[in-house]
Amino acid sequence: MFGIGAAILGGLSSVGTAIGSACSAIGGAVISTGRILIDAISRGLPMVEKICDVALTVGKGLGLFSPEQNELDIYELGMRTERSVEEGVTSEQFDSNKAFIDHLRDKITLSKENVEKLDNLSDSDKLKYACIGSAMTIAAIKEKYEVDIPETFWIAGTDLGVQPEQFKPMLDIFESAQLKPDLEGFVKGELPSELQRSIYDLIDNRLGDVLSNETLDKLLC
Repeated sequence: MFGIGAAILGGLSSVGTAIGSACSAIGGAVISTGRILIDAISRGLPMVEKICDVALTVGKGLGLFSPEQNELDIYELGMRTERSVEEGVTSEQFDSNKAFIDHLRDKITLSKENVEKLDNLSDSDKLKYACIGSAMTIAAIKEKYEVDIPETFWIAGTDLGVQPEQFKPMLDIFESAQLKPDLEGFVKGELPSELQRSIYDLIDNRLGDVLSNETLDKLLC
């Protein structure tokens, strides 16, 4: 879905630094979710594109984006976030990340030049705004759930072959069971024995209708 070009491969480190600085300036939970995107950058553009796609898809499922919105709206959210920080308004001034996103959409005005720029972003700006917008979205997603979602969840799930449309149903099941979706810890066998067994049973008994057989095999092997 996201068309972040390969031409910026040599500049990933500098773009990652810019994203980290932006997310730190935004503050709050966005600092940690920004690290998720920086970790994705260290894995290369395909991983970045997958995480951004997951953020947009789950965001739609939770009403953070409307069904017809697409990657351009993630770029726009990233640009609005950057403009807000430049104006001195950050996420820490709001009760929730969702409230901050509402402010970005309602109160941060993009100039005609900015709007036109969205249609012709350079590859580096696509990467920057996609990551900032996705970090903002993931921060809002996390506060929608009553279970703690580890930073490693998104990349670990993608590595296991979980598709963007499968992330929300999987999170819903973990939430209903009141289990932390620590997929990386589970696969590595690093969780306390009781949690390890509870997640195994949840995957074995309830995720068969959500995940592919290939992903289930990777989880339960």
